[in-house]
Amino acid sequence: MELPLTAGPLMGIGPLENSGVDDIMIPADFEIRRVAISGLLASTVLPLSSPGQVNYLWHTFPDGGAVFDLDDGGWIYVSNSETTLTGGVGALKFDRNGQLTDSYPILKNTRRNCAGGPSPWQTWLSCEEVSDGRVYECDPLGTPGTARELPALGIFNHEAVAVDLKTKTLYLTEDAGDGRLYRFRSSGMAVSINGKPGLDMQNGTLEALEIEGFEAGGYQEDLTEARKVHRVRWVPIHSPDRPQSEVRSEIQKTTGVGAPGTVFKGGEGIWIQELTKDKQPRVTGASHPLRAVVYFACKGDNRVYALDIDNELIEVVFDNEQLMAPDVPFDDVDNITISPMGDVIVSEDGDAMRLMVMNPNGPSKILLQVPGGGSELTGPAFTRNGQFLYFSSQRGSAIGPGLLGLGITYEVKVPSRFLKRLVKA
Repeated sequence: MELPLTAGPLMGIGPLENSGVDDIMIPADFEIRRVAISGLLASTVLPLSSPGQVNYLWHTFPDGGAVFDLDDGGWIYVSNSETTLTGGVGALKFDRNGQLTDSYPILKNTRRNCAGGPSPWQTWLSCEEVSDGRVYECDPLGTPGTARELPALGIFNHEAVAVDLKTKTLYLTEDAGDGRLYRFRSSGMAVSINGKPGLDMQNGTLEALEIEGFEAGGYQEDLTEARKVHRVRWVPIHSPDRPQSEVRSEIQKTTGVGAPGTVFKGGEGIWIQELTKDKQPRVTGASHPLRAVVYFACKGDNRVYALDIDNELIEVVFDNEQLMAPDVPFDDVDNITISPMGDVIVSEDGDAMRLMVMNPNGPSKILLQVPGGGSELTGPAFTRNGQFLYFSSQRGSAIGPGLLGLGITYEVKVPSRFLKRLVKA
């Protein structure tokens, strides 16, 4: 048995060719441009279509990101800064024609802001990747004084977060060798920092996922077993107001038993795909159709998992045996995003430096490749119409591809032939 998951139209891409921009390899008819370079003003990379705040230097080590659509047809791309001393989040604002109009910070003075996730009420949840890390909610418009800390979402090496509004639940990954997958069940609705109705993220219950047969620190060592569909349950964690790495260590020492939760090695990106009602397939042996799927990556074993939210079922849907030959194995899966067309895109930390179009339970394809290695591809995110995809080479250099140093943020234009099968993202 497998979950009834399908690939998106980008599985139809052809061979990669040199784009002429930093020797990045992309499919024919795709276009790519730089939109920001760390340490430089946005206006030195792209001309501003109208006067804006041009004194913001694009941050170093750009990491997780997302796109937020504006009422006037434009959009904002936000990007974390994975630096220890300053951290924070920066934003690039575009008009409806894709012209840059502004660039500014939306969060300052945090630590190692790695990934995060967008909320359905149009705020950015930025995660700190440190042992006592928190999640911060930020306004993509950069409204001063609105960013806030959310300690109820747990104190741990946060990586990424995704929101299922229907069940009032947030899902969170932990970047640690003995990490867990968490969910936060909100107590209800509340007014968000941007004035819109959102979830109460100050009050609720924090839990860890346990796969049946792999409870209390168990791990699915056997990949063949992990590819099978397993039932899961959620258990409350101990001392949610304390760093979870310390709590797990104490539980092991005092009881000799592992802390609640199945181990997920090096949790990375997470994203939810919500299917429209007319596209929800039946799940064999389950009570509910497939409404929403949580995809999350673990770099410690190069696996991508799919979690059926409503039926509480999980399976590994990508590993290094599922690439189109003769592609070399994927090295350290990282950020995840899902296109409005239904494509699951996974980025890579390792030397090959690729974005992959994932084909659940089948051979996947490479969407693009940045030559040179020595960096990470981070922050993939699509505009609502699927036409533009943003991402960064976290330590790419403006001097030339493959050199360590400054980060570069790019925009990829997707040909219209791939935009026809839009689904609710």
